[in-house]
Amino acid sequence: MKKILFTIAIAISVALSATAQEQKGPDHKPHFSPEEFQAKQRAYITEKAELTPEEADKFFPLFFELQKKKFEIEHNARKDAKPTRGEKPTELQCREFAYKTADAKIETAKLEREYIDKYLQVLDACKLQRVLHAEDSFQRHLMKRMMQRGNERRMPHDFPQPSR
Repeated sequence: MKKILFTIAIAISVALSATAQEQKGPDHKPHFSPEEFQAKQRAYITEKAELTPEEADKFFPLFFELQKKKFEIEHNARKDAKPTRGEKPTELQCREFAYKTADAKIETAKLEREYIDKYLQVLDACKLQRVLHAEDSFQRHLMKRMMQRGNERRMPHDFPQPSR
């Protein structure tokens, strides 16, 4: 559930960043960059899970491929269940949305299970467990930072750093 909420938060942040006008001036902060996010996530997980450069080079293409597929599944479920702008959804539309949301979660879980097998082809199980723990830690920190920022519509640029 936390992963789905996180993915939704990322999707919303990306959409808001893409539509926001660029700010100029001395207090200008750059908008959210998916590439920067992935680089910080990769660095954090690599260090926390103690991956070698070779392991990271084999693992992260799979990891980011899964993230992209999960995003597409969740995006399509939300898009298909979205009522027309300005209309109040009907009981039937709300029911369909509930089922589409549940179906997306099931599809995502099956996909995650499939990727565990792929991950185990490039990492041993103990390292994979450390990777999964590091990913959760990274996500929790980002969610915490987003909540602390309140109404600010940008992703935090102070990504978590691994503690030693």
